[in-house]
Amino acid sequence: MSTSESLARGAQARLSFSRDSAIQNAASLFSMPEPSVTSATLRVVGQSVTRVDAEAKVAGRAEFSADRMAAKDLLHGKTLRSPHAHAEIVSIDTAKAEALAGVYAVVSYRDAPAVPFESGDESGDAPVAPVYLLNQTVRHVGDEIAAVAAESEAIAEAALGLIQVNYRLLPFVLDEQGALAADAPSVRGGSNLAGGAPIEFSRGDLDRGMKEAELIVEQTYRTQSTSPVALEPRYCVASWQDERLTVWKASRNVYGDRDKLARVFQLPHDRVRVIAAYLGGGFGSKDETRLALITALLARRAKRPVRMGYTREEELGYGKWRHATTTRIKIGLKRDGTMTAIDAASALNTGPYAPGYGVASRLGHGLTYLYRCANARFVGKVAYTNSPVAGSYRGLGAPQAHFALESLADEVAERLGIDPLEFRLRHCVGPEGQPGARVTPVDQLIPAQPIEGGVPFSSNLLQECLREGAKRIAWQPRPAGPRKRLVNGKYRGMGLAACIYKTGQSQSSALVKWRPDGSAELFMSISEIGQGAWTVLRQLVAETLDLDFKDVHGTFADTEMTPFAHSTSGSTTTFTSGLAARKAAASAKRRLMEAAAKLLEVEAEKLRLRGRMIESIEDPELAVPVSLVIRRQPEQMIVGDARLRAGSTTHIINSFAAHFAELEVDPDTGAIKLLRYVAAHDSGRIIHPEAARGQVVGGVVQGIGYALMEEIPMDPDTGAPLALNLDSFKIPNLIDIPPIETLFIERPDPVGPFGAKALGEPPLVPVAAAIANAVNDATGVRIRELPITAEKVLHALRLQAS
Repeated sequence: MSTSESLARGAQARLSFSRDSAIQNAASLFSMPEPSVTSATLRVVGQSVTRVDAEAKVAGRAEFSADRMAAKDLLHGKTLRSPHAHAEIVSIDTAKAEALAGVYAVVSYRDAPAVPFESGDESGDAPVAPVYLLNQTVRHVGDEIAAVAAESEAIAEAALGLIQVNYRLLPFVLDEQGALAADAPSVRGGSNLAGGAPIEFSRGDLDRGMKEAELIVEQTYRTQSTSPVALEPRYCVASWQDERLTVWKASRNVYGDRDKLARVFQLPHDRVRVIAAYLGGGFGSKDETRLALITALLARRAKRPVRMGYTREEELGYGKWRHATTTRIKIGLKRDGTMTAIDAASALNTGPYAPGYGVASRLGHGLTYLYRCANARFVGKVAYTNSPVAGSYRGLGAPQAHFALESLADEVAERLGIDPLEFRLRHCVGPEGQPGARVTPVDQLIPAQPIEGGVPFSSNLLQECLREGAKRIAWQPRPAGPRKRLVNGKYRGMGLAACIYKTGQSQSSALVKWRPDGSAELFMSISEIGQGAWTVLRQLVAETLDLDFKDVHGTFADTEMTPFAHSTSGSTTTFTSGLAARKAAASAKRRLMEAAAKLLEVEAEKLRLRGRMIESIEDPELAVPVSLVIRRQPEQMIVGDARLRAGSTTHIINSFAAHFAELEVDPDTGAIKLLRYVAAHDSGRIIHPEAARGQVVGGVVQGIGYALMEEIPMDPDTGAPLALNLDSFKIPNLIDIPPIETLFIERPDPVGPFGAKALGEPPLVPVAAAIANAVNDATGVRIRELPITAEKVLHALRLQAS
């Protein structure tokens, strides 16, 4: 066993994650602010260093999940999927497929472990059935029925055609409103309401707030299902050896994958290893384990390694969608725009399996926390349907929430005769947080997306985002409402939307090892999805250890080599995992100084680290190379570690943004052309400016697709998705993307690592609302359903004219 393997395995015992101890750790650590650091003292943080993955990707050496070829006896897998939206498998005959030359394994529900992949719901009068790896009841078009492993993909594909399945068709329901109706067919054998009851939270006295209102405005908004369309379709390789399972896959959560694989195959955790390759984009969709489970099942049956992946059609249709939503918002106001009450209710289409509670919670936070209001309530109903599975997608419920809330904010401003920018400057939540009383006990972490009042933000620069973004786009006040300006025969308008988004609050851990040559190595279970995570985390370590960036190495996302982390998701990487990396580096530095103090016979507090030298503060001539200190240790290394649940017991840690769009609308066709876009963000200190700009530009482009074109219509007769290739599923191309200007209102947050806050997801969140408000300014029509297509705009213009 190598030194690194020995180190990592020891770390598993040392860093086995205890939730209670982690919370205590976090509470003691993050109730105090980060040490004061000024930009002038930073050497690596704040610099656009060359990304650690750049050379490998440019040279073609970066190994993505589809590139992994485990062994010369590798087999290739294919999945048979249901053509029906809801059906029971009466019989399945795989004999002809098994007899085909070159086929080594065929599996169906009869062969899958009798261990639920997803737990059932025991709440309510009619418990919901658990979900197994391959189910006798299929619940959406594309649900997995069987799988084949063969010598080639062509043979595996041919074998699928030989499997004979008889079905008993069942009634189905595709949309969230229909699924929640009293007479809806049951998707999971019980209530279609996930959890058996709505998700509900509130602050203040809603009824009193509505009674105090001088104006009440109410509207309903709808958003569509859409696919993340990651550039790389996901692949997986599974291999068994002596009842040990190794899986290489496109994974953003190697420990989550390991736990599910171990549970389904009834293995101890230390007999399952998951390794994440480079990811060619993910945007939330690559948090599923079903592909790995089926691949591993085939590999165990065939007794050979198996490689299986998604086609583009499978990636688009069955790789987890964004939740479609129907949201009703009712706001009570004084005549000056002060909000007295916010009452919001959303229904979410989650498909047949994933319960979607986290998405509903995020949606509720976005609807009730952006504007200062003492009285608020959110009711979220997550509906099981026979549409394909919905799940994590960049921003979770926040884009849906902001489209509704920020569209209504403009409608409210127009009713009150207030300019939309001025309305937000007056009434968006300030640094002091929401009015009201704190609910969370004082010794516990504040939720990342709270609804309670009485808790200030660690930092909130939304006012500055609004003002600076407005300056950059040359905002023109319009207290009288939409201007409907004609410029060269086209309607022209501007729109804006504000954004609030939680900064990552999750679990993470890290190891930092001093090497014998004086360099350092970071061990973390964080995936590189393309966002630059491996670079940013190494920057934080280099800055903490006073090393050059090139002198910090990294080992990532391998459950046998790297300690626990929750997931590379939810805008948690820079904040949560960054805090863990910095704390582990500080631990390694402290232990190094203690070892050097023994060699130099000086108190550790009287030593300082300068590059690869340790010297006495009082007598700089008294010094020793870091490498010598390391080599004098019994194992020739010094290791620092950290584990934590990031957050604060005293403050809410949120990121903020304000987006501005300028566009024109063709009055004859309804076609929309974006002319300019400005995105102003409060994400604390920016660790890597170029990577940060890439996050913002990429998020805005995704938001443009969500706002204007992306949609997967469903066949109402068959329940099949109808846009499963990039010809019919439209995403933005170069002619759709305007110049995008990024502004960072850069003031360090007192809690984040070197002052950083979340940035990964916020850039997508307000885009649809900003565009919808610009369309309204240009034309005077209000589109309350995404996507805002030319057809919808033209129809609205004709209604307006008539």
